Amino acid sequence: MLIPSGFSPDLLREDDRFGQFAKEFIQEGKPVFAICHGPQVMIDTDLLKGVDITGFKSIRNDLKNAGANYKDEEVVVSNNIVTSRFPDDIPAFNLEALKLLAK
Repeated sequence: MLIPSGFSPDLLREDDRFGQFAKEFIQEGKPVFAICHGPQVMIDTDLLKGVDITGFKSIRNDLKNAGANYKDEEVVVSNNIVTSRFPDDIPAFNLEALKLLAK
């Protein structure tokens, strides 16, 4: 699952189905990729406690409040979740996403 950036993740959170969809992906160990504001969708899964994660700076406290270990790094991999902060991180994000998909 790829969760894009922009304002869309905030809008997706208005519908519980998207949080449930993300929750199922995480629980089943399927690859989840999120960049910039994308990790907001995962907040509603209640599965971020103890998960290393990154995202755009403005959502760091939201991620921390969900129990995640926020890292200010270009890419963070935690089990089946790959996250990045912003578009400049896309090369590192793509590299780690491809590594996860190759497994």
